[in-house]
Amino acid sequence: MSCKLREIPPWTTVLEVLGMLNLPSAVPFTFQKSDLRLDDTGSIVGLLEPYYIPCKAREFLGHTSENRWITILRHILQPHGYKILCKETTRNRKKTILYTVDRAEGALPQAVKVDFS
Repeated sequence: MSCKLREIPPWTTVLEVLGMLNLPSAVPFTFQKSDLRLDDTGSIVGLLEPYYIPCKAREFLGHTSENRWITILRHILQPHGYKILCKETTRNRKKTILYTVDRAEGALPQAVKVDFS
């Protein structure tokens, strides 16, 4: 688990966040910063705030930008076995960064739950 989260958000919450940011839920997928829809971030912050440690919630959810949302996506996808890779491309002397969400190497299947109690 990420040291910024106090508990792992359920997969349904992750899918809801992806939908609110205008991203597909079928993995793998590729997007750019310009694909993010950031008009309703207040409800996303309210949805994710209970899962963050309070000091980290202020740091990451207090002032959000496109870069910050990509970081937040990394936080909530990593415990579920997904990663975000970035690749810089240049077309017509314009630099763009493509982000790809994919399964992490060696990640446990999503249905596996380990309980040591």
